[in-house]
Amino acid sequence: MAIAIIGPEFVLTYASGQWGTAKESVELFHAAGYQSWTMRHAFFADMGGFLLVPATGGIGKPFRITAKHLHYLVQRKYLDYPDVSQEELWDKSKQDTITKIITCFQIFYLVLQCIGRAVQGLEITTMELSALAIVVCTIFTSVCWLRKPLDVRTPMKLYMNATVEQVLLEAGDVAAKPYKQTPLDFIDDLCPSWELNVQTFMKLPTTPRERPITRFGNDRFPNLKGYQELFLCFATLLYAAIHLAGWNFSFPTKLELVLWRVSSMFLFGNTVLFWVCETTSSWYRNGRWQRIFYRAFKPSKLEDVEKARLARRDQQVPKVLPLRWEFW
Repeated sequence: MAIAIIGPEFVLTYASGQWGTAKESVELFHAAGYQSWTMRHAFFADMGGFLLVPATGGIGKPFRITAKHLHYLVQRKYLDYPDVSQEELWDKSKQDTITKIITCFQIFYLVLQCIGRAVQGLEITTMELSALAIVVCTIFTSVCWLRKPLDVRTPMKLYMNATVEQVLLEAGDVAAKPYKQTPLDFIDDLCPSWELNVQTFMKLPTTPRERPITRFGNDRFPNLKGYQELFLCFATLLYAAIHLAGWNFSFPTKLELVLWRVSSMFLFGNTVLFWVCETTSSWYRNGRWQRIFYRAFKPSKLEDVEKARLARRDQQVPKVLPLRWEFW
């Protein structure tokens, strides 16, 4: 709750990342012919809603799996597709409809009040402006989590018709390394995330310590693509820009006015700088700068470069994050 008030854009970032991962999962299952797989199923799986029970005869105990794990196992016939309806998943959610209606009414009242005052030329306090920015950011977060079940504690068990050892053996060299989170790390290692990467890098305690991991966190860094990244960019810039609306507000002293303007510009400028750096690094990671260079100066080698990039991507080599220069 404290993070949602102090930095609602961080919660929005995590929410958009979960939304993007769920969207990708739906596309993968639909491409495989499983049209009944929905965003609700994807969210439920990625929050640890499915508990994988390996076949008897092998070592290891049941562990939670993500939607990517599930897709891999179903595609290779290690596991039957879970025939679970949306109603069954939603029945596990603890969302309160009455609470949501009351919250929507309060949000609508605040937004309408601020718009009415602005139209009539009346004063809006900085507290109300800050609350409006948080509300707008929270609305975008709620859109991302619209189909996500709330506070699911008891997972559904899925019984595999093969042992974990068999899955790892048939996966080959990519699954030969010891796992850190679950035995299926070669498919999805739950990284990068704040707890599993940043906290361990900074030598801070993490939970849970038991392996295979018994709980999936909500702090996984997003890996957005295309319009999903544009959505997050627009939402975070809008949140920062709302504070600039108080540029000409009346303040008791000149110092308070300067502090508000400096803080607002710092917040907005920092957000813009982040997206410039993120877009530049994203283009580098995806090889877009390289493709632009070869398309402009060496078009004959563009096809070979693209084949090499796809080959590296298919190797599923996990990145070691965070980079050392990102922290002290």
